[in-house]
Amino acid sequence: MSAAGVAGRSGDWYEERLQKASYLEERRRKAMVIASLCKSELAAARRVADLGSGTGIIKMVLEEDFDKPLYGFELAASIIVARERTAQADILRLPVADQTFDFLIMNHVYEHVPDARRLFAEAYRVLEPGGRAYVSAGNRYAVMEPHYRLPFLSWLPERGAGAFLRLTGRGHRYDSIRYLSYGRLRAAMSEPGFRVRDMTRQAIDDLVARTWGESWGRVWGLLRGLPDRAVDGLLAALSPQWFFMLERPV
Repeated sequence: MSAAGVAGRSGDWYEERLQKASYLEERRRKAMVIASLCKSELAAARRVADLGSGTGIIKMVLEEDFDKPLYGFELAASIIVARERTAQADILRLPVADQTFDFLIMNHVYEHVPDARRLFAEAYRVLEPGGRAYVSAGNRYAVMEPHYRLPFLSWLPERGAGAFLRLTGRGHRYDSIRYLSYGRLRAAMSEPGFRVRDMTRQAIDDLVARTWGESWGRVWGLLRGLPDRAVDGLLAALSPQWFFMLERPV
């Protein structure tokens, strides 16, 4: 997750959380999820990039797990912890040639750029035909906003969200995080020409098995008893985050 929009602000709860050991440990757990969901892609890929690589912890863990170099691109240099093979760069204008990579990681990054459509167009440009991109993405209508951990924050217009942050003492402005609805996000991913596969059900299966515990496992088991189309509809509307695999057609 990139924090380019908030790095450098004083008195910002999210920026302060980025520096804590607990956040870095969260990155390691996130890397385990990506390793599981993208095992075959990461094993086969020759050139992998992490766009909006943030601290670099996820990239570093995946390099160790798959014994190959990954290349990170992060605009906010101040938050980078693992700096090897990481370039400070705007991910809307990557400093690489067309069709450079065959696999991309975009982990909770689309909301940190001014225009998600430009991000996915740039990802399409740097992927070779047949290349894939893993996308994990937050839902604008999630009850709990994940950066500042405040209910309904991302539902509000920018000025209202900023006022909410000031009222709660969590920050000053909410002008650099731009969540989308499910439909608008899928449209932004599809626009450059990507084939979009929603893998949220598969991801939740993995999360339940790894980290969610028995109680949530029972709840998910009940939902999984519904027809797949019904489950997908519920997840599109209610899941706080979604998981996708994009493919650039040959």
